[in-house]
Amino acid sequence: MENVMFKVIEYQPEHQPWFEKLNREWIERHFWMEPIDVEVLQHPDKHILGKGGTILMANHAGEIAGTVALKFVSPGVYEFTKMAVDEKFRGLKIGLALAEAAVQKAKSLNAGKIILYSNTKLAPAISLYRKLGFVEVPVDGPYKRSDIKMELTLGSGAPVTIENASIGHAAFLAEFGAKAFHDTFASSNTPEDMRLYLENNFGVQQLSEELKDNRNTFLLARLGDEIAGYAKLRRSASPEGLHDDNSIELERIYAGRDYIGKNIGKELLNACLAIGKNEGFSVIWLGVWEHNPRAIAFYEKNGFEKFATHPFMLGNDLQTDWLMKKTI
Repeated sequence: MENVMFKVIEYQPEHQPWFEKLNREWIERHFWMEPIDVEVLQHPDKHILGKGGTILMANHAGEIAGTVALKFVSPGVYEFTKMAVDEKFRGLKIGLALAEAAVQKAKSLNAGKIILYSNTKLAPAISLYRKLGFVEVPVDGPYKRSDIKMELTLGSGAPVTIENASIGHAAFLAEFGAKAFHDTFASSNTPEDMRLYLENNFGVQQLSEELKDNRNTFLLARLGDEIAGYAKLRRSASPEGLHDDNSIELERIYAGRDYIGKNIGKELLNACLAIGKNEGFSVIWLGVWEHNPRAIAFYEKNGFEKFATHPFMLGNDLQTDWLMKKTI
């Protein structure tokens, strides 16, 4: 990728001092060097290139002006990392050019997803990532300074398909649901409350009984050959505050952490709406924790509105759920 002032080139061994210098200066300006930073910056051949990743450099009139790396994580997944631009070259959109070149490079490597870790105080960087299509996902990872994780889905071409679950899926649903619930809420609740809730709601026997109950419908979402998420519909009495008895509840809708950003939730929701409509229900409703802004935003984007609240016991902790509804 080129313009009249600079071009993006592939990393060469002689670029290591620049790769280390640019990133060290950037990290120390905003944060602190962690042991993992030192190891990667001094030995990119071992930690990035030797493990299937790549590094790009920005060359400005013969000078190295910036760098970015793609670190191999797993088949089809790369981490966007170690992007830095020399202070004297700021304002030339070199960061944007490096980021766009990295995305194109990932595509050439048959990546289906790019992830990155950053910090919300770096507003310009976060804005750049959003413009490129990155979306926020639950935080994990090796960096103490990171308080945000984002990912960009490049698309593998595999379609999302929806099917009904059977009693034979009880053990899978118990394990999948418990992991999805833990991944989403463990950081906001005590280990003891999480343990109690998971034991009471995601046992194999519990899921078996729910699957046998003809008031319930479980849907599986597959991405290619992999089960990527599931939803549960329940036909029960309307909650207080919903002035329409002809309603169906969307009790659960989960996507596995590795599949967030791949429209799993949207496809499951669409399937649930279709079932509700086909069965003659006029309203679909759900409960969502008041401190789960990501889920609330998803439901609001898809036409749900808050109509009441109700108590929700997570272990021994009394919490509050929003009740939301949508006309179908």
